[in-house]
Amino acid sequence: MSALEWLLMLVRAAVFGSAGALVAYDVYLSEQLRRLLSRNKTDESGADLKARAERNRTRNPFSLRVNILGGSAGQGLR
Repeated sequence: MSALEWLLMLVRAAVFGSAGALVAYDVYLSEQLRRLLSRNKTDESGADLKARAERNRTRNPFSLRVNILGGSAGQGLR
């Protein structure tokens, strides 16, 4: 019984480790896609958008607003 318990703990650790690796890989791929899609873009006037991208890089695209009085968690995301 003890051997089965240890085996299940090892399997659990492997599953959590692989889930974490998949999340990290997904974040890496999304960053690469964002970088590829933003390469060599110009707007309608022909101006380069790299300056705008540099300016927007300092902003946080996601902000979480705390709802003191309750409500659903999804209402606070913008």
